[in-house]
Amino acid sequence: MNILLTGASGFIGTHLLARLRTEGHRVIACTRQPKRRLGDGEYFACDFTRDTQDGDWLARLAEIEVVINAVGIIRETRGQKLDTLHSDAPAALFRAATRCGVRKVIQISALGADEHAQSTYHLSKRAADDVLASLDVEWTVLRPSIVYGPGAKSMALFRALAALPITPLVGQGEQPVQPIHIDDLVEVVVQCLEREKLNAQRLDLVGPQPITLKALLQKQRAWLGGDALRAVAVPYGLSVRMAQVGGFFGSAPIDAQTVRMLQRGNTGDVGPLQAACGFVPRSLDEALRRSPATEADKWHARLYFLAPALRWALAALWLFTAFVSAFAYPTELSYALLAEVGIEGPFAPYGLYGAAAIDLLMGFALMTRFHIGAVAVLQVVLIVGYTLIISVALPEFWLHPFGPVSKNVTLIVATLIMMQLERR
Repeated sequence: MNILLTGASGFIGTHLLARLRTEGHRVIACTRQPKRRLGDGEYFACDFTRDTQDGDWLARLAEIEVVINAVGIIRETRGQKLDTLHSDAPAALFRAATRCGVRKVIQISALGADEHAQSTYHLSKRAADDVLASLDVEWTVLRPSIVYGPGAKSMALFRALAALPITPLVGQGEQPVQPIHIDDLVEVVVQCLEREKLNAQRLDLVGPQPITLKALLQKQRAWLGGDALRAVAVPYGLSVRMAQVGGFFGSAPIDAQTVRMLQRGNTGDVGPLQAACGFVPRSLDEALRRSPATEADKWHARLYFLAPALRWALAALWLFTAFVSAFAYPTELSYALLAEVGIEGPFAPYGLYGAAAIDLLMGFALMTRFHIGAVAVLQVVLIVGYTLIISVALPEFWLHPFGPVSKNVTLIVATLIMMQLERR
């Protein structure tokens, strides 16, 4: 079949792409950055933040028999809004597919996008589901619970929480979840291509039985080789407020809405899935036994929260240096140091406040992740430059008991580590 797959570079999309091509289908992968190839095959650029009109999709659907939409985000960012990505762009795609004679559309929605939906996340998914169900085309809406497997971001967060010395829980961690493995989800999609029985269905994709969040975290900790989970209960109201703060600054992988969705629970009846597809999804215990944790898994879990902490710490250092240089340190002493390196007279204020402005910009760039790779390289160049100047003009600073110059070596290494950890 000729299949158009949107969200091909995402977690679910990459697994679908690999399986569908293995099955012999011609898959045209739709992604925002087609130059980042996911293997051999056909790619073209699409952007769900902008492709919200039917006409944006018509030319792309020539000769397409099946459309699979796997685009999804768990929380909004400055450039990605839930209604746009989950409702407006998919609805335009579905209507265009109908106009172009596409035979079937498969929508990867979300568990909870039903008549009881309350969150913006679930309502935005439900809106696209309803548009698809109203069209004259064969369709299936798949509503997965938390999906786990290699590359899953949600499970990466849970593993990182489990790896902490003390793990915070929302309340007592009794929220029920029912995760499904990515391979089981992919198998359902493959069956949707072949079996008319799955047409016009909204099918919940869940694991064989529910599990509490606390139990899930304990299993992840044991999988990572840890001992018993050491948890601390955080009241629900405080958890929401903490998530609001983290979400506002963009430093947390969750926000207040995701905490509220977690509190609601994320479970369903596995019976309809078993009846429709003829198999019972694997349990979390079985999946963990099949894939023992690697050293890379353990490193990733331990560094998950340290990576953003390192970026914020470096940003704070640059901002603090800018403030001290411009306002706190005595100006006459700063000018005396600049004179030692040959910057004096009318050039001294430019040297002092120019350097402070550069430090300020470096700090804000780290805070906002603005071109972070290029900024990190620039920071290393600046630190090396400062160090060389001081080494020539003020070599005695190398022997200063507080190590104002020797600490630059550590700062350079920390910046290089941050640059690698922040790569996407």
